[in-house]
Amino acid sequence: MTEPTPSPPAADAPQDRNAATIAASPVVRSAARWFWWIAGLSLVNTIMTLSKADSHMVVGLGMTLVSDVLFGASSPVGFAIDAVALGFFVLMGHLAQRGQLWAFCLGIAVYAVDALVYLKFEDWIPVAFHALVIYFIFRGMQALRQGLAAAN
Repeated sequence: MTEPTPSPPAADAPQDRNAATIAASPVVRSAARWFWWIAGLSLVNTIMTLSKADSHMVVGLGMTLVSDVLFGASSPVGFAIDAVALGFFVLMGHLAQRGQLWAFCLGIAVYAVDALVYLKFEDWIPVAFHALVIYFIFRGMQALRQGLAAAN
């Protein structure tokens, strides 16, 4: 009776280990956490809008702010838009923390598009803050990219 031969490890297993190791870098982890800050402060913005406050956090999402003003976060449409937007950034933060380079790229792209909402209304402080946050996230993405390149 022959023993079954163990299957070889998946081709991407070393890449996953490298990404996880490099993702432990403080620069990468800090950059990935910005996605969570975006989601959390956007949630604060939603609560402030629902409570009729006349201010908002500059790091929050323009898309949730517009959704809250147009639909109200308590309406099904407003709630759905807010939930999808916040969930997206929570997920990107989680995946970026695990060393997924594409999560950094997609998160940056969506956040850059979100800045266009503030740009449309000429609200310059949130536009500037979006640019600053994108810079910090980009630094972490570059650190991850360089670490992955060096590991291969």
